[in-house]
Amino acid sequence: MAKMNRPIIVLGLVWTLSALYVWGFIDHGWIPHDDGSLAHMAERVLNGEMPHRDFDEIYTGGLSLLYAAAFKILGLNFISIRIVTYIFFLAFVPAVYGIALRFASPVIAAAVTLLAVVWSVPNYFTGLPSWYNLFFATAGTFAIIRHVETRRSRWLLIAGLCGGFSITIKVAGLYYVAAALLFLMYREQVLSSDGSRLSKPYFSYFSLLKGLGYLSFFGAVTSLLWPRLGLLEAVNLLLPAASFCGVLIWTERMAGQASFNARLKNLASGIAPFSLGIVAPILLFLIPYILSNSVGDLYRGVFLLSQKRLQYASADFPPFLTIVTAVPYGLLLFFNPSPSRKPIINRILGTIVVLALGLALTSSGNPPVWGFIWHSGRLLSVLAVLAGCSVIVRFLKSDLISSTKRQILILLVGMTALLSLIQFPFPAPIYYCYMSPLVALALLAIVTVQPDAPKLLHLGFLAFYLLFAVLWMNTGYPAHKPQLRIDLARGGIRVAAEDREVYTALVKLIRQHADSGYIYAAPDCPEVYFLTGLRNPTRKIFDFLSSVQEDASDMARLIQTKGIRVIVINRHPGHSPTLDSQVASLLQERFPESADIGKFTVRWTVK
Repeated sequence: MAKMNRPIIVLGLVWTLSALYVWGFIDHGWIPHDDGSLAHMAERVLNGEMPHRDFDEIYTGGLSLLYAAAFKILGLNFISIRIVTYIFFLAFVPAVYGIALRFASPVIAAAVTLLAVVWSVPNYFTGLPSWYNLFFATAGTFAIIRHVETRRSRWLLIAGLCGGFSITIKVAGLYYVAAALLFLMYREQVLSSDGSRLSKPYFSYFSLLKGLGYLSFFGAVTSLLWPRLGLLEAVNLLLPAASFCGVLIWTERMAGQASFNARLKNLASGIAPFSLGIVAPILLFLIPYILSNSVGDLYRGVFLLSQKRLQYASADFPPFLTIVTAVPYGLLLFFNPSPSRKPIINRILGTIVVLALGLALTSSGNPPVWGFIWHSGRLLSVLAVLAGCSVIVRFLKSDLISSTKRQILILLVGMTALLSLIQFPFPAPIYYCYMSPLVALALLAIVTVQPDAPKLLHLGFLAFYLLFAVLWMNTGYPAHKPQLRIDLARGGIRVAAEDREVYTALVKLIRQHADSGYIYAAPDCPEVYFLTGLRNPTRKIFDFLSSVQEDASDMARLIQTKGIRVIVINRHPGHSPTLDSQVASLLQERFPESADIGKFTVRWTVK
């Protein structure tokens, strides 16, 4: 009985430790327009507005509905949003542990879970939708694993629900859905072969059809990346997707000889419940848009206006030279030490590796060393997919890996390959953290299924990256290190001393001169609207994502109609262009009094 309870006891310990550790970050770290946009959109929903129809929602809209409910229950402040994120995080931890437990002992599974934790939420505890994409993808992956183990369709329904809810929060949830569908296509051949082994490749029209499906998917990924497809995008994003699709095509060579209809039935048996799960939340989300005849607004906001991100909210991967940082762990992952080598030699090599990792860890305060370690960690996603594909090919017909473990390995490799796309088109460092837990789980699976893998050395790297995150990453990102709690009713989080001073003074000045309930703040000032509690007279959250760009005459009418007496100009917007010169001249004329506070210029008219 004690042995049976051991996984539960370890889960309780790792869950408690994770909960306590991450709670310490719940009010730390902010980028004003991130927290501001989430809060401003949720408040507009709370005031009866509908995402996309009444304002230019940045994401799909489901998260604004969720946070509006949080405001209703917990109060109007930034910390309410983070409490919701924390609750979802608490559900995420057991899912990671449950997946890891399929390949390792409870203690090792706990270590991998802690690694996933410290490389994720603590690095930037803001309730952005990409965290929910990660939470739902992890929960959905666990549900698919349970289906593989039990063959019960209800688990596929749950996995589909995870995909549907993820999409209603951010359309990037499609990456998880695509990975799951590709896996279910692979699983069809497992069901159709029923354990039979073929002595030579077998051709069938159904395999040809599936091969075309895999190629079509790869074409879709290429089309997505094409506007910004450079060498680094090819290495970090396209290569993993190509490798995974290539392996799936290769495995079709050994598919069973079931009839076309039988294989089609097996494929439908997996895709049907999964698709039903996806559709249900999306239909529920669509009901208000259908009833208000606003589906067109939703479509334009989600699929058309979002294309502007490629122009204004995009960035480049680190220089190509950083690829050399992947060499140390790559050598270990692809070139295992020979088991025939004398034990003393293996111990010497192990000692050298441990000493090198220890030296690197103690030197991580040095920026070049920090950068080397960070880039090496980021490239683990590419290594995991390439190594995983290699293992799948080498052990496809081997009895050393059970059919269940082989399927889970393929699932995790596919999730890693496709969730990497979350980094497009804005591969800021935090975007890797949105999918890094799946990388850790994939690497665990890859290492443990290989009998001759030097597991102790891999465990050393696990401890190294875990300690690096705790000692250096979690305390160093983002650049705005928290110092003081923002002294505003709608704040509730700690910010840099400079930000606290700027926003406290800004809100005080605005409220002294505003008397109509409206202000105008642009470009990219959602946090100003939320912190002041004053309303936004436009559709805009981020100006560059809006379909409406006011000229001087539009602005004059807006000022007159809404009775605006105070305006705020952000002189250094994060994404959008600065104000149009004619609009700026009009505002200067209409609002002659002014004061500069930080990067903002406040202008007002005397009553």
